[in-house]
Amino acid sequence: MISQPLDKQLPHGVADLFFNDAARKRAVERTLADTFARWGYSEIIPPTFEYYESLAAEAGPQLREEMYRFFDRDGRTLALRADFTIPTARIVGTKLFDRAMPLRFYSIGSVFRYEEPQAGMRREFTQAGIELIGAATADADAEAIALAMTALRAIGLDDFRFTLGNAAYLQATTRDLALNDADDLALREAIRRKNTPALTQLLAALKLDDARKRALAQLPTLWGKANVLERAECVNDDARAAVEHLRAVVARLARFGLQDFITLDLAENRGMAYYTGILFEGFVEGLGFAVASGGRYDNLIAHFGPNLPAVGFAIGVERALIALRARGAVRATIAPDVIAQEYSARVQAARTRGQVVEVDILERDAAALRAYARVRGAREIWWRDGKSESVIAGDRKAGVKQSRNGELGIASSPLRGSAQ
Repeated sequence: MISQPLDKQLPHGVADLFFNDAARKRAVERTLADTFARWGYSEIIPPTFEYYESLAAEAGPQLREEMYRFFDRDGRTLALRADFTIPTARIVGTKLFDRAMPLRFYSIGSVFRYEEPQAGMRREFTQAGIELIGAATADADAEAIALAMTALRAIGLDDFRFTLGNAAYLQATTRDLALNDADDLALREAIRRKNTPALTQLLAALKLDDARKRALAQLPTLWGKANVLERAECVNDDARAAVEHLRAVVARLARFGLQDFITLDLAENRGMAYYTGILFEGFVEGLGFAVASGGRYDNLIAHFGPNLPAVGFAIGVERALIALRARGAVRATIAPDVIAQEYSARVQAARTRGQVVEVDILERDAAALRAYARVRGAREIWWRDGKSESVIAGDRKAGVKQSRNGELGIASSPLRGSAQ
């Protein structure tokens, strides 16, 4: 097999999008942006690359390892952004820390990570999410979770389920254990994976008081509805505060009518180097990986400026599209409303009204123009003499999705796009 030259190939982990795929993705992004904006969030657009030292701040060893790094002509190390949270923290910490709080931002765009591509995530992939800065309350945490759920619902993913934990509980329970890095990692992995035999063996080898052992040993069982919080053993005041905060967040989610979509999991400790409080993941039926994730990160902004609490989340757009495609949940079109034989005042007026009108620039004859209109999925042909002709839907080529008013079939949003 003869491979193509490199100038005709793409690097591993990236993709070209065009026609229906590009339109479908943009339509979902617009729906997410509209949803965030209706909750009072304004867009923030950080640069695609920054100094590595900024983007690596508080990122944790795994994320730092996955960053794309390169040098500028002055020999300084730059990196492509691996998420939007750290750039947003830099902007707030250096430029916006004296503004009225809270600050509400959303961002949608590409992020880059050098890792083995997996389902719904390439080396360049799209995140859409929010950052809520300047509030450490249960109301702020509940708003972030409720908005994540609302955003998934807006794009047509109604069958979501969120797991919700609190990193502060495990942090408080393991405080002052003086574990080496290997034992600390093994302990957290055994708890997160609910590997009771491994956890039992590890706790037996550690010199811990009985109360601490009981609290850690029960962690893999602390998942389910809100009543699991009644069973959580608290070895200090901070652990009790973490449980009470989680209880308050669940109570506030009940006001949104969302409590039935939550499963509590106090064993969850994903990204412990990053999160300081609640952490959550959103799943939808049919996907074995999270489509949304987030949490509280109260120590990050202090790296760049004053100490400000913050919570946020990101939705993986490509992962959402996989789920939507499996459900046939996105209906949109790149088809024009009209194919016009020539430009005219009528064409201009139609475009002003919001119709999509494509003018023939190849001087096709009538038969060729009719055939082209069917291929493009147009509704009408406008002839040079001012007459109109409907394009018969049944004659359109298979594979061209029809949408009479160009609406995206998610949340009744009037957005033009494409999905097949």
